[in-house]
Amino acid sequence: MKLEGKVAFVTGAASGIGAATARLFAAEGATVIGADLSTEKAKDALKGLDGADGIGLDVSDSAAVNAAFAEMEREHGRLDVLVNAAGINAPTKQANDRLVEINVETFQAASRGETYHPDFLNDTTDEDFLKVLAVNLCGPFYCLRAAAPLMRRSGGGSVVNIASVAALVGAPMPLYYPASKAGVLGLTRAAAGELAPHNIRVNAVAPGAVDTPLLHAQPPEIVAGIVSMQPIKRPATPDELARTMLFLASDDGAYYTGQTLSPSGGLYM
Repeated sequence: MKLEGKVAFVTGAASGIGAATARLFAAEGATVIGADLSTEKAKDALKGLDGADGIGLDVSDSAAVNAAFAEMEREHGRLDVLVNAAGINAPTKQANDRLVEINVETFQAASRGETYHPDFLNDTTDEDFLKVLAVNLCGPFYCLRAAAPLMRRSGGGSVVNIASVAALVGAPMPLYYPASKAGVLGLTRAAAGELAPHNIRVNAVAPGAVDTPLLHAQPPEIVAGIVSMQPIKRPATPDELARTMLFLASDDGAYYTGQTLSPSGGLYM
């Protein structure tokens, strides 16, 4: 029971890494508030777990984030752990479909011994770039800004931000995704330095391929190609990522702050 008596707020809790993390934290004794765009999906993901409940929240809306944390403090009186797991890999379905097409073309060209050069820079609109940053970078900032005063009043806490191995290695993809995730790493380090005197630790996790709906939105041959680049030839499970989150959130990671752990199957070393 590594989180017994703790209150944890987890975004992106309806599926994937966020859902697995919320479930594990609840099993380890925490009271968990799991947030996602869909209230119904967030509640379904946490159904049957003692001390866990789901709420609807758009993390790109700073006023909504402030209201959610204020309500949590009124109801629970404290906050010990924040996990920023909400994120998107493309701003629209159309953009995601185009990304799938480009990935197919890239791997088909590679199989012929050729190189395909997508023009991500010129194909990215201002609106698409800003929408991804609003969720992937502004969202963690809004949540961290709202959470820090509660953690100070609670005597300290731990924040874990989900970034991506795409922030650590160069890869052909739309610029908004690695840019947003690299921003999360900078946010993590800067906040860690500022909040350490208040006994608040801030760390990041930069996963590689993870067996989630986001990964399987790609065709099977693309998933196989992505995994083939890793020394460990399989995607991580959400539960494996959740255990990394638990390590950083609990006293097991008490001497870690400003750090990035990359469970990426050896893609980043």
